Amino acid sequence: MLHLLVFSPMQKNPLDILSAFWGFTAFRPTQEPIIQAALGDVDVLALLPTGGGKSICFQVPGLVKGGLTLVISPLIALMDDQVKSLKSKGIRASAVTSAMGFREIDILLNNAALGAFDFLYVSPERIQTPLFKERFKQMPVNLIVVDEAHCISEWGHDFRPSYLNIQSLREARPTIPIMALTATATQRVKDDIIVALSLNKPYIHEVSFYRENLSYEVVKTPNKMGSIIAYCNGKDHMTGIVYCSTRKAVKELAKVFMSNKLNASMYHGGMSPEERSTSLNQWMAGVTPIMIATNAFGMGIDKPNVRYVLHYDFPENLESYVQEAGRGGRDGLQARSIVFIDGTETESYNKRFQLKFPPIEQIKSCYEHLLSYLRIAIGSGKNETYPIDLNLLANELSINYIEVYNVIKILELNQELHFNESRFQAPRVRLLVHGLDLYNFQIKYPETHPVIQIIERVTGQDELHAAVFQGNKAASILKISEHRLNELLTFLDLNGIIEYSPAIHLPTVTFLNERRPDDYFQLSYESYTKRKELARLKLDSVNSYLGSTSCRSQNILAYFGQESERCMVCDVCQKENIPIERTEAFILEALTIPLGYLELIERIPLPEEDLKRVIRDMQLTQKIQLIDGKFYR
Repeated sequence: MLHLLVFSPMQKNPLDILSAFWGFTAFRPTQEPIIQAALGDVDVLALLPTGGGKSICFQVPGLVKGGLTLVISPLIALMDDQVKSLKSKGIRASAVTSAMGFREIDILLNNAALGAFDFLYVSPERIQTPLFKERFKQMPVNLIVVDEAHCISEWGHDFRPSYLNIQSLREARPTIPIMALTATATQRVKDDIIVALSLNKPYIHEVSFYRENLSYEVVKTPNKMGSIIAYCNGKDHMTGIVYCSTRKAVKELAKVFMSNKLNASMYHGGMSPEERSTSLNQWMAGVTPIMIATNAFGMGIDKPNVRYVLHYDFPENLESYVQEAGRGGRDGLQARSIVFIDGTETESYNKRFQLKFPPIEQIKSCYEHLLSYLRIAIGSGKNETYPIDLNLLANELSINYIEVYNVIKILELNQELHFNESRFQAPRVRLLVHGLDLYNFQIKYPETHPVIQIIERVTGQDELHAAVFQGNKAASILKISEHRLNELLTFLDLNGIIEYSPAIHLPTVTFLNERRPDDYFQLSYESYTKRKELARLKLDSVNSYLGSTSCRSQNILAYFGQESERCMVCDVCQKENIPIERTEAFILEALTIPLGYLELIERIPLPEEDLKRVIRDMQLTQKIQLIDGKFYR
């Protein structure tokens, strides 16, 4: 049974809270200054690498300060995970998601205003709604947290126009401190974050991206798939991730892994939430040590003992690569990040680039077709939401699915629409008839009476907005099948008694403007030309990294405006003589636990012949010992 831990003001010591809720006795060196700054009520910009424990940086000061901590996050799955984690610790937390109806959101925000929560998670789109704006004025907010803050910058690798709305919170309540968090940011992005959020003399905490236990490597091979299989063979006992750029590649690689009797799971956006959850849980538990995935896998996932991260395809920018590679070796032990290339990358990247930025005329044509496809008349459509089947749309336009997707994203940047990639929206219902008319209808059709009773309870007195309708729960209460319930709901809808929207398992678009005549459509410089120029610069950085003859770590750090010594473990550095002292240090670091010979050499990304020689010399000088087949230091 869960017991809530209640702290009096005298007990609200950060270390006490850390110990009580998280079971740790000390903060990481990177966490403590951020927490102290937040407790000093100053604005904070914190750059922490993946696995840096950024959640504690705002959750602990949020509990110390009391009141409500408002967390703005772009990912529903991540919000849900954090809310579940906080609740499991007895901390009051909730999130506003797209699956909730107006009335449910209204109640939740009202409870937040009354002090019912310690943490409230919302999307950047949500804060612009009139309901949220009104309730925000009443909320006892003591800290605003902006997660994935790089999304606010046009120079960032994942710019989202909705993030620009966050500044309105500062305008409404300028005295509430803001903490902006991100894993990766160049100097231009950092400057954009400070300006866009109106951060006032912020405390800036930046951790070096240098990872001495992580080896960055690029392997050129005529057969990428074969090389990956060869690498993973014999490593079934080790935890690893293999990243691919497409769902198709994930599926193909998974089949090859299976045929080679390699135990692997797969993870991509086309899988159902249940399938993704099962796959993740099996990997986290070690049932399937290898995860083959698209970039949909990783955000908010923290598994310390990942020994290797392989890239079948390189990401479109170095920011994404650093985040993905950084999921290896979070336990501090040696890990490898290996990119496999076959010499066709430049051609492939150029093709992907063209798909990402199709010709302007094609964008216009696709937009017009989308509006016609959805039967939106000129002068209408504003604030209306529609499910869209991108595959069907692509077939009708006779163009690539990826092109359609990218057109939608460009239209979003152009502030024509909001694109919700969530693959599920809960069913909704609104009662249209009341009083005597409703009573007479139930007399005429008595079989509908129990259903209408439940709808009345769900919708309450709200006649303007639809409420979320849990069909499985309602069917259980009524002791009828969900199929029969759906028949009754459809009947009520056709007779004008209710407005019923079944569950949606497709992405949705919400139009931000009314449809204009086709000749009036214009693409802004920022949404297309500027983004295209930025994407080209990032692609050039990727090509430069892959072809570099200098230290990989130094190359990556230079991109983010940082410096370091040569890592001596990447593929470039390995081509040169590595000091014996450095090799010995790697061996001693790996032997924090006893290891067999094969286990030892797998943990150290250095040539095996060099390791053999140094291991033998260390045995002779008794720096390490071999006992019962295990090396001890």
